Amino acid sequence: MKKISSMEYNSLVWFVIRAGYLGISLSNLITISQRDSWLSGIIAMILGLVPLGIFVYLRNYSDNMNICDLNEHIFGKFGKFLNLFLLIGVFMFVQIAFLDMVRFINSQFLYSTSSILISLVFIVPLIYGLFKGLNAISRTSLIMFYLIIFTIIFIILGVINGVDINNLKPAFLTSPGDIMHGAIILIAYNILPLFFLLIIPKAKIENYKPKRTLIFYVLAILSLINAVFLTIGSFGMGLSLLFEYPEFHLLKKLSIGEFIDRLESLLSMEWIIALFILIMIGLYFITTTIKQTFKLNEKTNKVVILLTCLLLLIINPLVFQTNNSLDVFLRGPMLIIMFFFFFILPIWMIIGCKLKRIHDKNSRRNQNDNNQNDK
Repeated sequence: MKKISSMEYNSLVWFVIRAGYLGISLSNLITISQRDSWLSGIIAMILGLVPLGIFVYLRNYSDNMNICDLNEHIFGKFGKFLNLFLLIGVFMFVQIAFLDMVRFINSQFLYSTSSILISLVFIVPLIYGLFKGLNAISRTSLIMFYLIIFTIIFIILGVINGVDINNLKPAFLTSPGDIMHGAIILIAYNILPLFFLLIIPKAKIENYKPKRTLIFYVLAILSLINAVFLTIGSFGMGLSLLFEYPEFHLLKKLSIGEFIDRLESLLSMEWIIALFILIMIGLYFITTTIKQTFKLNEKTNKVVILLTCLLLLIINPLVFQTNNSLDVFLRGPMLIIMFFFFFILPIWMIIGCKLKRIHDKNSRRNQNDNNQNDK
């Protein structure tokens, strides 16, 4: 089994956390928490340590088992049903992320291009990446990570002078309930998807260290807090609420002298890449779960990959015809779905892990006692 490096793995952590910000988290966060959105981000980073701890515990339970193996190990035959159940939750979020990516490109760049054609353009590299496997996905992620770090630094340096601190005042006027609602949105769409990465067994990651994952977690969340700070600080609340993708319009403030302007088209690729990698990891989770549950060979698995991507393509134009209906779904029902699938169920898995260890320990003790009695 060829391993992926620790940096490759943690670059996936970075992208999974940042991906849901474009069109899913940020606009809803600003609508709910207003000028105190940065405070919601800080609260989300602190409270997000709980699901991160659950994630690390499940990651460290066994070196050779991914989440599918772990469920079957703990729950037996019911574990297979649980895996298929989790697959549904993953597919729902992947579908929303894919819809968001296509709508963003359609509304901001390719106004006259059919969303179906845009979807087809992205489905092809998704299929190719899934055919190549995890190593190809992780290597691509790491290369993109290095490029995007420089992009983010460039954006910060180019925008920071345009920030008016008065746009963030008066602070602490938003109700505590709305601030917490904003924090919950960030946890649901930017932290809980880390659960997808449990499809990668620990043994597959070379020199895995939880502390490194924690560092990437903190840096990624801080980058999201920085994005909302720059957005509201540059535009004020009025324009921040008016724009459909305020983080994209922020990039329009950047230019290099009089020679290179309209850099937003190039710089916004960092959000598209993050969404693309998140979608690919989600699809990898889905197809790997199906492959392991039904014991498929490699040829049949490729058929599953094709059918899964085809299903994503077919469903995409049928759901959420308006952005308003999507926002309402994201602020309410989808939050419940995300926390149920990727917070409540993982807690149940941890309880199952602990009970399994107690049972195995008692079984070994009884076996030793029986052996001594036989002697």
